[in-house]
Amino acid sequence: MSKVARAPTVADQVHRRLRQQLLLGTWSPGARLREAELATTFGVSRTPVREAVRRLLQEGLLETRPTQGVRVREPDLYEALDAYAVRETLEGMAARLAAERADGAQRRGLLTLLERVEASATRDQAAQVEADLAFHRRVAELSANPSLIRALETLAGHVTPLKVHTRDHNAADATTRQHRAVADAIERGDGGAAEAAMRAHVAWFGRLLAERFGATERAS
Repeated sequence: MSKVARAPTVADQVHRRLRQQLLLGTWSPGARLREAELATTFGVSRTPVREAVRRLLQEGLLETRPTQGVRVREPDLYEALDAYAVRETLEGMAARLAAERADGAQRRGLLTLLERVEASATRDQAAQVEADLAFHRRVAELSANPSLIRALETLAGHVTPLKVHTRDHNAADATTRQHRAVADAIERGDGGAAEAAMRAHVAWFGRLLAERFGATERAS
């Protein structure tokens, strides 16, 4: 017997709307978000706002600072590059395992999901970010490696806020080609090609971040 999907709560709705605004870059990095003002903006009490903020803190889109309250997370360049270096290795591994372990129906499902990702190009940039995250999450799931999936879920808290700063490239032709290379390699069961394509894709976005934030050589 299938489960009946629960209706979204007020906190769910506030979380969705606030997350969308954060992914669109509505507030500058470091901007302070005040609970009372958010409650007034969304026309709700403080309780659902507090729950939504708690979830966004867990997701890494917000951060707290002593005496400064809740703020939009400010990216640290070198922390970002470290996260992408780890992500390149882990997501490459996930793509290889997905190609080796996924069955035919799962591979076709990934291609169907990719079509939805590509269709998101006509929507706003927040929707594009969410579609991109869904594609990467599905590749991880197809790896059928619980430890790897948990590691990538943890890493998502570092990666998601960084995607705000590259959101204009989610619908770019280069990104579409890179996603397609990953999905096609998984579909034909070529683990080596899937890993190489995913690593190249993640590395490309890592370089884009470095360019955007003006990377300099890290001091030894």
